[in-house]
Amino acid sequence: MIKRTLIASTLAVAALPAAAQTTTGLYVGLGAGGVMLTESINTRNPPAIFGQGNGHRFTFNTGANVLASIGYGLGNGVRLELEGTWRSSRIAGAQFFQQGSFNGGVGSTGGSIQSYGFMANALYDVDLTLLGPNWRWIQPYFGAGLGLALTNVRDIGFNLSPSLSTTATGSGRNLAWQIIAGAAFPLDNVLPGLSATVEYRYWQALPPNLRLETRTIPTNAGEQPFLHTQFTRSFSPQVGGHNLNIGLRYAFNQPSGVAAAASGPLGFTMPNFARPAAAMQNFAVFFPLNGANLDAQARGTVAQAVQAARAGGASSLDVVGQADGAPNANNRGLASRRAQAVTAALVAQGIPRSAINVSTVGGSGPQDPTSRRVDITLR
Repeated sequence: MIKRTLIASTLAVAALPAAAQTTTGLYVGLGAGGVMLTESINTRNPPAIFGQGNGHRFTFNTGANVLASIGYGLGNGVRLELEGTWRSSRIAGAQFFQQGSFNGGVGSTGGSIQSYGFMANALYDVDLTLLGPNWRWIQPYFGAGLGLALTNVRDIGFNLSPSLSTTATGSGRNLAWQIIAGAAFPLDNVLPGLSATVEYRYWQALPPNLRLETRTIPTNAGEQPFLHTQFTRSFSPQVGGHNLNIGLRYAFNQPSGVAAAASGPLGFTMPNFARPAAAMQNFAVFFPLNGANLDAQARGTVAQAVQAARAGGASSLDVVGQADGAPNANNRGLASRRAQAVTAALVAQGIPRSAINVSTVGGSGPQDPTSRRVDITLR
């Protein structure tokens, strides 16, 4: 019965289109979307600007952001990447006021804020194919990043007098951090290794010390514009908020499930399309009771499977994790961890992750050491 189930599962997997797989090797990404900067209020600064104090309240309109990244997938779900971002929002309102009070403050008539971020991110891809072949169309991921933000405030205007034009600009830099949650959707039918991404980011920079340079010139008709007053003050607004992006990610040398049938994902001989693929060879990787780590003998079995795949021209591998005992959640999880360990070992020895079909049979019945294993089937 179990054998029939495995054969049926394998056929179902083979019939599916592109698969979301753990990224291995170099990749690049590009995305864009909207940003909602949160309101920034600071009433604790000492009096300074316009005699009204360095306290402030900033509100922002919804803006835009663009990001580009380059990274490397380790093959076990972990990705490391470098990222550059640009964010821009119009200032809906800026008010400078006396310490601890909004009364009598100086309000703005416009302006914009831009931030350039340079981040180092660590992310983890969640391989949902461990739950079954029907989850191959999506791959969630999450991560965090740390870096530097350069913030520019431009063209803040103030109505101090009908005959005067007062504007302020400033810039500052500080540390920034972000958390990331998203999902990748494979587009292997378009281009192997290409994925569409949708993600949410909460990005926050520590309050930069902005040097605000204020210039006031006459605006009366017939007068030559000249600098009336100029002075510099400092203030530290909060800069950060919510980001929603869509984008594309391309992983180099990442054949898909569809491309695998056409080009041989292991880089060996072309499979025979004139008849259904038959199992070429089986390998059993055994584990101790409640264990999911590979010992020397298990690693040797994995190496034999890799060598046989290369020599025999395999186009794909089926990895099936098993556990003995009752068919409960603990044993299913144990079987899944065993399958992940073997998959990681195969990838480490050069097998593309996209060529590996993973499933589990957790809790197969009575205590039986022969059921504490992972089966590797070459096709």
